[in-house]
Amino acid sequence: MHNEEYCIGYNFLEASESFREDGLEPITLAVHGTSEMMEMIERKPSNWDGPISLALFIDYHSQGALEYLSDVHRCDQEFRRKVTVHFAFRLSPFQNKCPLIKITSNSHDCEKFLKNRVENRNETVGSFELYPSNLMRNIARRGAKSDIHFIADIDMIMSEGFATKVKQISNEMIDGKSKKVLVVRRFESNQTTIPTDHKQLFSDVNNKKTFEFHHKFFFSGHRIPNISHWFAVSKESDTISAWEIPYENSGWEVQVILHRKDPYNADYFPARVRVMQSLIYNLCRANYTFNLLSHVFDVHEGIKLNDTDYSKSVIAHSKKYGRKKAYNRYVNEMNTAYPSTLGRCGNFVM
Repeated sequence: MHNEEYCIGYNFLEASESFREDGLEPITLAVHGTSEMMEMIERKPSNWDGPISLALFIDYHSQGALEYLSDVHRCDQEFRRKVTVHFAFRLSPFQNKCPLIKITSNSHDCEKFLKNRVENRNETVGSFELYPSNLMRNIARRGAKSDIHFIADIDMIMSEGFATKVKQISNEMIDGKSKKVLVVRRFESNQTTIPTDHKQLFSDVNNKKTFEFHHKFFFSGHRIPNISHWFAVSKESDTISAWEIPYENSGWEVQVILHRKDPYNADYFPARVRVMQSLIYNLCRANYTFNLLSHVFDVHEGIKLNDTDYSKSVIAHSKKYGRKKAYNRYVNEMNTAYPSTLGRCGNFVM
C-alpha cells in the first residue's frame, strides 16, 4: 500500500531481454498510462530500441486491461522482449489493505488473438478517475530493469535509434553520483509523416511543418533556447554530445534522462497541476546540472492549442482541493533539504 491510498503491483509482466549484450547499462523508457492509451502502449516497442517500463493505472471498470495485456505479452514477441508492466489502483472507501491480485491470460490461441487484436483491444474499458501521473511515473522508474531512465509520455514518438544512440554518453554521464541529467528536445506536428532524424526535423521546422513542443500553449514550460545551435551541432558530427544549459524557471518541465538514485516526482501533487515541474525544480534545488543532448528528440502527433474541457475540470478540482496542501509541503521539503539553492532556482510557483 502507498500513502494509505494506492495498491501497487510491480513486475506483473516482465520483459525477457536485458539489453546488456554490449556491457553497458541500457536506457529504460519509463512510461505510464491507462487503458484508453492501449493502442499507443502496444505500438511503443516498435518505437524504442531498448527496455520499456510501463506503469498502468486501473480502476474497477478498466481492470480487464491487465488480462488483455497478459495476452499481448504472451503473443507479441517484441512486446514480451522489451516491456515490463506494473499497475496501480486506488483503494475503495473503508478499505485498509490491498487485496491479493491474481490475473492470468485467457490462454487464447495467439494466432486467433492477434488476428482479432483490434476487436479485443476495443473491449477493454477506460478508467474514469483522477489520474495520479506523478505516482505512475515513479512506479515506472522504480520498476525499471535498468538504472538509467528516460521519463516520457506514452504518446511521444521517439527519433530513430534513440536508446542505442544515447547509451554510451548516458553511461558516461549518468551514474547516480555526479548530479547530472540529460535533457531531450521535444516537438509537435500535425503532419501525417513524423520526422525521425535531425535532418528531416530541420527541414520540417524550417518549412513550419513541425514546431517546438507546446509552442502555442505554455511554451515557457518547455522552451529550450538556441535551437539553431542544436541543429548545427547535430549536423557537424555523427557523435552524440551534450552541453550544459541553464535552468529556466519553476514552470519548466523538460524531459530528462536520469539515474535510479536521482530524485523522483512529488507523488502527492494533485492531478495536472505542476506535476512534472516538481521533479525538475527538485533537481535544480539539489544542484543538478541540465545537459542537452544533440541529435535525438521526440515528437507529439498533434499541436496543442488549449486544454480539453475534461482537463479544465480536473485542474479546477485540483486547485480547489489539493494545491495549497501540496504546495506548502513541497516548498517546506525543498527549503529544508536544500537551504542554500533558493537563489539558484527561484521560488516555486504552483
